[in-house]
Amino acid sequence: MMDAASRFFQLLVGALPQAGVLQDVCLSVCDSDTRRWLQLKIVDMDADAVYQSPETWVVIYTALAAMIDGRQASNAITSVVMTADGTIVSTSWDESNDITPGTFYAPPADYQLARPAVPTIRRDHLVELRRLGPFADLVAPLSSPSEQLVFKHYETHLFLTDVWCSIHIMAGLRDHAHIVPIQHLVTHEDCGGVVGFTMPFLPGGTLQDTLASRPFKLKWAKQLFQTLDDLNLQHGIDHRDIRLRNLIVDPATDNLVIIDLGSARSRGRVGTTCVPPAALQPRESQGPLSWLAFLPPSSSEEEEKARARHIKMETDEDVNAAIATLHGLVTRDPTDWSWEGESGLWRGRGIDDITAAPWTAHPDVRLDSPAEAYRAALNDWLKQRRADPRYPNGPSTPLDFPRHMPIPRGDTVHVQGYQPPIATNGDEELADQAVVSGYNFFRRDAVRAGRAVVEWARPLASDVDPARTLLANGQYADDGAKQ
Repeated sequence: MMDAASRFFQLLVGALPQAGVLQDVCLSVCDSDTRRWLQLKIVDMDADAVYQSPETWVVIYTALAAMIDGRQASNAITSVVMTADGTIVSTSWDESNDITPGTFYAPPADYQLARPAVPTIRRDHLVELRRLGPFADLVAPLSSPSEQLVFKHYETHLFLTDVWCSIHIMAGLRDHAHIVPIQHLVTHEDCGGVVGFTMPFLPGGTLQDTLASRPFKLKWAKQLFQTLDDLNLQHGIDHRDIRLRNLIVDPATDNLVIIDLGSARSRGRVGTTCVPPAALQPRESQGPLSWLAFLPPSSSEEEEKARARHIKMETDEDVNAAIATLHGLVTRDPTDWSWEGESGLWRGRGIDDITAAPWTAHPDVRLDSPAEAYRAALNDWLKQRRADPRYPNGPSTPLDFPRHMPIPRGDTVHVQGYQPPIATNGDEELADQAVVSGYNFFRRDAVRAGRAVVEWARPLASDVDPARTLLANGQYADDGAKQ
């Protein structure tokens, strides 16, 4: 059972809250349990709590979960208004408020994957075993009930790029001993598009889950360093999300394995989206250099230099994250790294400050070698990496794949004479056409237009009938699902 803090995925809607001001905060929220979306408005919320008070969000989402689980609202609820202390002000079932997103699912042929081919499996041929969190479930194939897999999917265009890149990178590096391989492309049972992928489930918990129960071995740190060299320097891939929660030890091999490549991108394509780059606009909230991610191919020496600086920074981001992860794991020092928060975010100290000073293991830390051995291994790696000719010159065998998912085909057909409001999100190639599908649209518009949509809703985990087989599409196997 997911706790309230991890159950709900949220997107802030509208202007960023102003510090020191009480104001309404509007969110688009996905309940990972039911895979249903709703609008959430929190009235008179202290803007500081939006960013700096995890406890406030626990209160809010605990109250929201209790309302959904306690039948105070039906599964078709579309919006909720509440206060920051968890008091429900109002609810709505108005379909015009339904914010359930729709997005594009490209056919398998659009994925240009390295050989051998990645097998496909239909979504309704996977059995749900456990709900892991937003857009991730533990499943088993109908044809192989004992085989446990992790099924990752996307329901909104915001994660289309993550899945697109993950599939290509995992397929290209499927033989790497320290990167989890892709197992299947998961296709929709009707439209045939790729809705996600599966990968092997590795039991035992992530490094974050097992800090207190399992000694962290020095060889695992060295395996992480080598894997980052392989990704960055050999294949030109920036991982961008090295954290304890994304690292696991394979019990069969006792090797460290990276299990999440959702943020990984080809070097120099950080922030790459599947919408053509000329259609994208800078977004200041992403950081001072985020606009560089959306530049079209360089047309000037200045742009080329800017792109080169950005590439180097992204490579260093993985280095910073590895240093932060290892240093925080050994010392539990919170001064330069938020233990629960972002890795690689330095708070007043640089890399040299961390690597030069002696390391003292925290009393609660379990290691298989002295703390100084970890610092020495880190410094050896940094020295070797900086001397590697690939560091300034580029990857030796770059992993290349299409930068953009092909533009959806047949998405501008007007059905039953209905033309919904245009919502192209900057995609100028569709700006003069009314769309009810594509990269990003509202499910309500597509349904109103008579278009088929990919449905994700499913019953509450507490309502699942244990005597029946619930499939990954949210339907029971005996409800007429195609076999």
